[in-house]
Amino acid sequence: MTNEQQLFEAYRADRQGHDIEGFRLEALPHLSRYLPHSDCADAEALLCFSRLSAGQEARQIREQIDYFEARGQDFEWKLYGLEEPAALKQLLEAQGFVADEPELFMLYPLLEPLLERTHAKASATVGLPAGLSAALPAGVSLRRLVDPLDLDDVLQVQAQIWGRDFEWLRAKLAASLGKPEEMSMFCAYADGQPIGTGWTDYPPGSRFPELHGGAVLPAWRGRGVYSALFELRFIEARARGFEWMAVDASLMSRPILEAIGFKPICPTWPMRYRARP
Repeated sequence: MTNEQQLFEAYRADRQGHDIEGFRLEALPHLSRYLPHSDCADAEALLCFSRLSAGQEARQIREQIDYFEARGQDFEWKLYGLEEPAALKQLLEAQGFVADEPELFMLYPLLEPLLERTHAKASATVGLPAGLSAALPAGVSLRRLVDPLDLDDVLQVQAQIWGRDFEWLRAKLAASLGKPEEMSMFCAYADGQPIGTGWTDYPPGSRFPELHGGAVLPAWRGRGVYSALFELRFIEARARGFEWMAVDASLMSRPILEAIGFKPICPTWPMRYRARP
């Protein structure tokens, strides 16, 4: 077993039974199924960490399709490249699933120092919280969010970057903001306007905090904002005593994360199925 496979299996064993804020977990024999509490029309269910039975893959996939078609609910099957069978992506596509843009599951060794390239930046720039070394442009600041009203800024940035509405995410994030031991959220502002976001989930009992929402508006990329948002979360996660930090990196963020020191583990695809008429 490769080191990547060992790390993935450790992550899977750690996370497959964990609750997700805003969802009800159903631990099925061959996968974890998460059903959203939200009545929002865009709320999707989630399937992940599958272990399909050899020779029964098509039937077990069909069972999930039938279940969600009966509910009239769209859902995502989160697929990792190290899961069996190796042809699972093709099997899902054969039954009508459509793959979103591929991402790369990566892990960062928090016990190692940040790479020198991050710390080499000037630290006298305006707006840096204590402990940060990454420089920011003049007029840019980072702020920890604690008020659900500030989620307007986060959802605005996400919608501008990805070109779709993220209102379905509001209830989950609002609930998590009230549990700082389980989530911390930051937003970057330029002259008072939101330009970047990033938050970290700390699932209770998990050894793998997970980065989400790391994104910066196009006009502000390449100017240290993304790196500063990451470094702030790195400092916090290491201070909490964690060994690894996980992320699903988009094609856009992968080069930055690899340069910082994230270790590529395997590709991952959000496989989506539209069950609504």
